Amino acid sequence: MTRQAARSGFEDFVDDALAYTEAEFSVAKALRAGGAGPGGAVLDRLLEDSEAVRRHVVAPELDAYRERILAQFDVLLDAVAADDAIDAHRDAILASDVYAANLRPDLSPDRREAVTERLLDRQRSLAAAVKPLVEAPEADFWQAAGTAYDRGEMTDLVEDHFAFTDPMDAHHGAFRMTTAIDPGEVLGGGFLVGRLPEIEVEYTEEALRSMRRAERRVIRETTAEIDERF
Repeated sequence: MTRQAARSGFEDFVDDALAYTEAEFSVAKALRAGGAGPGGAVLDRLLEDSEAVRRHVVAPELDAYRERILAQFDVLLDAVAADDAIDAHRDAILASDVYAANLRPDLSPDRREAVTERLLDRQRSLAAAVKPLVEAPEADFWQAAGTAYDRGEMTDLVEDHFAFTDPMDAHHGAFRMTTAIDPGEVLGGGFLVGRLPEIEVEYTEEALRSMRRAERRVIRETTAEIDERF
């Protein structure tokens, strides 16, 4: 039994999806839609140097997303390798779940519980789907996939379980993604910039838009590769 194949294939998919997300992400749309606080002068200065915002804010946010989703997948692989139910790892799964971390604070307890349970359902389904891959003897992703699945099963795995925006589509309005931006830190300081106040920006809608386009592109590319390999 090996988990290396599953981990390497998933990591490649995540890296491609996040690279495309960064390319798709519009700093201007996020700032204009989600800027809070004094607005005006702060947003104007940030929009003047959107590349600085991309380097200092967008890229770190995507890096943090990558770390959480891979950490969660590692917990899932631990459960699969040990033949444990996902519920036995519930706390660790939710602690690394990027969507659980971004549930709106004003959700009712009942809705919070319902969304959380759906997030766990998603991990249960993914665990069942990748189990044949983990049980394959090969360490190479595509070699293990050829042992574990036929063409249709492999396509279903990618299309059904590697669509990361599904929770946001299914529970629109349950999540709120925000980040704090310090203009002085992002724009390099200076007397005038240093006097601009920190603002909070909500980027939920732009994250959904850019990630959805990115994952669809990666799914298309991966299914095309499946067609070639199978």
